[in-house]
Amino acid sequence: MDKNLARQYEPQNELQKEFEAKNELLRSRFPELSPMEYLETIFPDKGDEDNLIVVFGTIKDKKGNIIENGTVGRIKFCEVWDIAWRSNAYIPYCSFKKDYYHSRTLETVRAFVVDLDNVSPRNLRQILNYVFKQIPLPTHVINSGKGFHFVYALNEPVKVKGLRWTLNTLNEAIQEAFKPFASLDKHPLVHPYRFPGFMTKINTVATAFKVKSTYTLEELLKLFKLNPKKSSVKTEKKESSGNKAKILFLPNGSRHFFEWFIWQLFKRPPYPGKRHNSFFALGIVSYKCRRYVPYEEAIDVVDMVYDGMERLNLHIGFTREEAHRAFQKGYNPKAVRVRWKFICGLLDWEYRPNKRNGRKREEHLRYLQKIRQIQKEEKEEHIKRLLARGYTKTEIAEMLGITRQNLYKTYGHLFK
Repeated sequence: MDKNLARQYEPQNELQKEFEAKNELLRSRFPELSPMEYLETIFPDKGDEDNLIVVFGTIKDKKGNIIENGTVGRIKFCEVWDIAWRSNAYIPYCSFKKDYYHSRTLETVRAFVVDLDNVSPRNLRQILNYVFKQIPLPTHVINSGKGFHFVYALNEPVKVKGLRWTLNTLNEAIQEAFKPFASLDKHPLVHPYRFPGFMTKINTVATAFKVKSTYTLEELLKLFKLNPKKSSVKTEKKESSGNKAKILFLPNGSRHFFEWFIWQLFKRPPYPGKRHNSFFALGIVSYKCRRYVPYEEAIDVVDMVYDGMERLNLHIGFTREEAHRAFQKGYNPKAVRVRWKFICGLLDWEYRPNKRNGRKREEHLRYLQKIRQIQKEEKEEHIKRLLARGYTKTEIAEMLGITRQNLYKTYGHLFK
């Protein structure tokens, strides 16, 4: 299959135009895979004569009458592209005993999949720009039509025997991680999905993009904070306690703080009674971080947060224009020096002051100054070791993540 097959279809309607816009956004960030490359990545152990289970969905007309009943087929690996024209053909990311498709005959798992419906280009930008910085990256992104599949592929098939509970729990945790940001369709491990190269319901061809390398099962369990010996309830409590606010007052406008703040808004969209205040607080934080966050990006985030409210029907009685007006009130130098306690009050978040372990303010400042001095001395020793190994000043600056000018300004005495 030609990986540019999708580009041969000219967009005919709004859905197809959105599909192509999402493709272009993904192409600007990730390498595109051909359908065959992707299929061989998921099923590296399959030969041309091996069977591949394909699930055909039921086809109905506009009135709901059944035109074709769903069924399960076993297609030769080398012949799978002969049915790529069908928009109701789906393939599970699993293998089954004797190729019998059933949850009880599940033998190995090859990937975990998150299925998001009705993802607009703006939703996709939200996920790429902000969500991916907080959630472990998937190995592949599949543009499957109106929605997306985020695939966490395993480096080798994992046998289900003895690990069924662990695999089901991990599958649920991965899907739940995306729940606050789009319309999520939760599915079990055996659920089939549309593969790249197959026709979608909007008459386009699904495309695949590689984000990163594959995972081991142990890596995914660690990344999603799961312990096979503990229940998922305890894990959720541990995660929620770690996401509470830990900042006393507004920091000096770092991008990291801005991304953390909107991450909280994505997870907990503004609800009635706090909607105006929430967008007002977003304006304050955006203005504080304006050095690293352009105004246009902050405006785009307002729409992303409002979209999250719409998905949960929290927007009723509060228009998008009101959200933008509240944001503009906060995007003002008069409010930039408000304290974190005030922001927490606007959002109805728990206010947790920083702990000094009983130290007074002056003692705490001396304590922090001592820590900074120790860190500086450690970095000086590190620079000395790099110089002894023959590294140039430019290489050292790059390794430290600073400019040559700042390197000379702070550590110039080491080069004399």
